[in-house]
Amino acid sequence: MDETNLDNDAGFDESLDVHMSDFPMGNATDAVPPESTSTVVPSVEPHHSRRYLSKRPHRKSRAGCKQCKKRKVKCDEAKPTCKACTLRKEQCVYPHASPAPPSGATSLPNPYTAVPLPVRVRDESGECCSWELDDGHLNRDLIPVISEPLFIPDQVADIVDMKMLWFYTTFSFQSFSINAGRMPEIDYALKVKIVEHAFRSSFLMETLKALSALQLRALNQPVPAHKVIAYQTNAFQGYRGAIEKADPKDFPALLGCSLFTIAMSSQTFRDPNGKRLFLIDWMAMWRGIGLIVELISPQAVIESGLAPILYRPPIYLEKSAQYIPNNLLFMVTSITYGDADYEYRKEYYDFIRCLGSLYMELTEHGFGPVLDLRVITLLSFCPRPLLLLAKQLRPRILIIMAYWLCFVKLMNPGVWWMRGLTPQADQIFEEISEEWEHLLRVPKMVMQTEDRVQNARLIIDNFNWTPSELDLYHKNRDPRAKTDIKLISNEGVEIEAAGSQWRPKDNGLTWGGPRVADMDAEPEASSSDLLIGSNLLYKVATYAQNSASPASSSEASFPEVSPPGLSSSDSPSKSPSP
Repeated sequence: MDETNLDNDAGFDESLDVHMSDFPMGNATDAVPPESTSTVVPSVEPHHSRRYLSKRPHRKSRAGCKQCKKRKVKCDEAKPTCKACTLRKEQCVYPHASPAPPSGATSLPNPYTAVPLPVRVRDESGECCSWELDDGHLNRDLIPVISEPLFIPDQVADIVDMKMLWFYTTFSFQSFSINAGRMPEIDYALKVKIVEHAFRSSFLMETLKALSALQLRALNQPVPAHKVIAYQTNAFQGYRGAIEKADPKDFPALLGCSLFTIAMSSQTFRDPNGKRLFLIDWMAMWRGIGLIVELISPQAVIESGLAPILYRPPIYLEKSAQYIPNNLLFMVTSITYGDADYEYRKEYYDFIRCLGSLYMELTEHGFGPVLDLRVITLLSFCPRPLLLLAKQLRPRILIIMAYWLCFVKLMNPGVWWMRGLTPQADQIFEEISEEWEHLLRVPKMVMQTEDRVQNARLIIDNFNWTPSELDLYHKNRDPRAKTDIKLISNEGVEIEAAGSQWRPKDNGLTWGGPRVADMDAEPEASSSDLLIGSNLLYKVATYAQNSASPASSSEASFPEVSPPGLSSSDSPSKSPSP
């Protein structure tokens, strides 16, 4: 029989090796110990006849030395040298530690105590990085413990900044998607591409941190006040400077910042000392998105990966015009020559047709994310000439905004940055003179009512209306949120990039533009020209052929518009007069 090492687990010292050659081998009856020694020879039983003995309870060695682990024996974990290694006169080495020098040896400096950590190095462009590490200094038994990140972005200075960035990527980005978590294309643009551009343009990073800080405060979470102020100040200054500089590498960041700055500035609505009628300035900021899009080529918008954040629901202008409240329709179509708003008749009519899409959505589909998105994006359809009229506090544009605020009150409160807008209606009421107050009856009733369903009935003037039983926000998702939300032009049709310009997408939907009435024909007062419920006879105002007219030079550009609800070929408005 070959010599075998026996590691006795039943009470004998594990460090001792017992060799079978020390015992005479033969029959069991002839096994007599030699007279010259007192060694006791244990009886050897056949393997099949051994009685099973359970192991006694013992503590396992988890941090034993490497030599004991190699020999598969239990180590007593004594430091600096365990008992087994002392008896075997071997070097005792524990994992993740420097080897202990032999006894009597001169102590030498440990060459592994100064292992260089891997360093992340940026190239000259600052866009990519690599790891540099000297492999000659590594030891496979030594694992360096890192107590801080190897890479901290330049735009993130401390733990508060890191928390703000983390909060945006995990939660805050959902405030800009009506179907967060179910629209991968939009979620990816908001959660990944925006952050990617933020690391290249610091002003966008400051904007993201400001949004997170403001939302955390809205959730009653503590955020240092000086941090919030610093984020907002740096974001606004950087955004303004980037617009003036117009560096092409900042164009994608400008595109994202144009939307997020609107949400960030909405804090003014919730500030008790905020600017009066700040809604007018907010309208201009919404139209600023269009200016940024015009600054960037369509191909650059697509390549930036941020086109999905500009998605809007389409507007069927001819159909939505039939849902315009009759009093608003008459307010616009009754503008005659000599009125201060005479040259802006077309712009007024285009805008109230966009407003009619909100009435159509509420009437046909009820509450849902698509209605919320229509409410949020309506101001982006506002014609630019009306912004100047709003700054002049013209009554007609203020009245239209009061009706829009009625829909804001119907929105899902989950969009935190749209909160606090409805008090602007009271400021509008104060600016409107008595001769226009009859047009504000519905907005005033809505602002005094808190019940959501009751407000919807007041808005559409139908007290038999009931909301859909389907929960379009959570349980029953509106399929249109995935199929209909696209890149939409200000004319309400879907568009696509075609080289250096945008063009309508061929999807079977056509829009022929506003219908132009015959300037020379005198309209007849037929039964369809009566505004339902108003007892008012509408007669299209003719253009004065006076050369001294201030609008005579623009008659060709802004022809008389005949609303579809008032022509003999179309059905009248479906929405009764408030």
